[in-house]
Amino acid sequence: MATVQRSVGEGFRDHDKRIEYFIKHDAVQNFGDYLPELFSKELFLHPRVDADIYRLVGSVIDEKWVRHDLGRFNGFVTGQIAFWCCGARGSAGLSNETKQHCLFFGVRGPETREALKLPADTVMGDPGLLAPLLHTPNYCYETAGKSVCFAHVHDAKAPEDVLGMSGADILLSPVIDSSEAALRSLLDKIASADFVLTASLHAAIIACAYGRPFAFWDNGHVDIPFKWRDFAGSVGIPSVFVKDLSEGREVYERQIKPRLKLPPFAPILDVCPFLVRPSYMLKALVADGQIDPTLAEPAIRLLERQKAYQHDEIYRLQDQSAIARAERARPSTYFLGGAGLFARRIKNKVRAALGL
Repeated sequence: MATVQRSVGEGFRDHDKRIEYFIKHDAVQNFGDYLPELFSKELFLHPRVDADIYRLVGSVIDEKWVRHDLGRFNGFVTGQIAFWCCGARGSAGLSNETKQHCLFFGVRGPETREALKLPADTVMGDPGLLAPLLHTPNYCYETAGKSVCFAHVHDAKAPEDVLGMSGADILLSPVIDSSEAALRSLLDKIASADFVLTASLHAAIIACAYGRPFAFWDNGHVDIPFKWRDFAGSVGIPSVFVKDLSEGREVYERQIKPRLKLPPFAPILDVCPFLVRPSYMLKALVADGQIDPTLAEPAIRLLERQKAYQHDEIYRLQDQSAIARAERARPSTYFLGGAGLFARRIKNKVRAALGL
């Protein structure tokens, strides 16, 4: 039976319904939470591990959240969630019982690694740092040469008040329409900016990824300090918050720029719970300085032309797999008929024993 495809936004297609993020299918998105759609379109082939839910971005590792996720998807707390380089929401970590339902494919940073008591060699790095592999930014006249600021998505202050207290030229919103064009447009704006002052963690991550100067901004709405420390630790910088653009520029030059070191990209791709297109692994190895780009580029072009890595072929196989999973999950007519017959026999025996 045909199923109705729920939209994940113009330009994107639901690669695997088990990929989950906040307010999936809504008409507007927090751009950081929406990055899994870009990962899916550009990077992913097929799952390398079977899971009930895939979490591919964000501060989503939390006792209540994990149990709520599993309960919502499976009816009760059972099954497994695969996390790709996600972050915890605090130092408490997870209970042993809940941890048994989790598969960790890397973590965002050292704070999450410690909270979950994972090995010292666990791969670290927010997948948002991979943005330059997935999107070559276009020059944006709106933000080029200008300082921009971001408030947190849930900051209720008036936009003019936020901009006024920042000292920046332009206020950008992390909220975008759910479309590929809107997501890529915001990446362009960040990549073109002269400076990014931000109370949105993923705006800092994207600025960092594209080599733009940035600073963490405390405008009275700092969401989960733990996650900022976690990301900061993954790129070797202190988790310092500033009050405005002027202080942000000073902190960047003195405390961030001299220490900043991005984690290598290839290990992040290597632990992904989805198989990734080989061409992107080559691009990551080039970015990491492991392969000469003049040697890699011909291979990248050849790989991207292979049928197995074309979107239509990947989606065809993904759809077939989804249908097969649905069939396995649906109780067979034989099973239902047998169960009904068994129930009637028991009922008749009980009635006979009671003389009814």
